[in-house]
Amino acid sequence: MKLLVKGLGQVLFGIVGGQVAPTTNGPNMTTLIANPLYALVVQQSYFDLAGMTQREKTLFFRSITVQEPYNPSIEGGHTGDDVRETIVLTTSPIPADKLLTEYALGVGLPQSITDWSQLVYYRFRNCVRTTDQGATAILATLSQNNMGSAYPTASDRVYIYRFIQANNADQSAQFTSILVPGCQVILGADVKEEPEFQYLYRLMRSYELQQSHDED
Repeated sequence: MKLLVKGLGQVLFGIVGGQVAPTTNGPNMTTLIANPLYALVVQQSYFDLAGMTQREKTLFFRSITVQEPYNPSIEGGHTGDDVRETIVLTTSPIPADKLLTEYALGVGLPQSITDWSQLVYYRFRNCVRTTDQGATAILATLSQNNMGSAYPTASDRVYIYRFIQANNADQSAQFTSILVPGCQVILGADVKEEPEFQYLYRLMRSYELQQSHDED
C-alpha cells in the first residue's frame, strides 16, 4: 500500500474593521465570505498521481484520515461561537466560481456539480464554545460526520479542499481570536493494473467529468 501525505497550515481569525476575517493568509487560501457574523475561507491542495496513471494503473483507496493536533482554540467571545470545518477530497477540481455553492449544497450531494463517484472523502466537524469554558478555551467537538464513495480512479490528481467557517454568536461580545490548527491529510491506496477495457473506461470517465467542468 502506498501512503501519501499532504499538510495544510493553521488559520487564525480575528475581528477586522468590525468583521470576522482571517488574519493569516497562507498559500492557496481564499476568503469566500467575511462579515460581522462569520467568515468562510477555503484552503486548496492536491495529491499528484501522474506517475501512477502514466503507467496505466488504477488507484484503489484503502484508507483516508485527517490528523489534527488539537481542536480549534478561542480567546474571548461568547457561548455559541463556533468553527465549522469541512474537508473534501475529489478526483475532479471544483471551479473557483462554484466553491461557495458547492460548500452550501454539500459536495457530492444532489444538485452539486460534483458526481458522487468523484467524491473520494468528505468530513464535517463542528466545534463550539460552551457555557462552562473560560476566557481562553479549546472548543468542544459538537458533531462530526463523514461520507464519500472512495471510488477507484484513473485520474492524475486528487484535489483537497478545506473549508473553515468561524462564527461569531454575539456581536456585543465578539471573540478576540480563533485559531484553527493545521492538519495532515493521509491517503492510503493500492496501485494496480486492471483489464484494459476497465482501465480505459475509468480513464474515459475521468476525462468526461473533467471536460464537463471545463465547459461550465
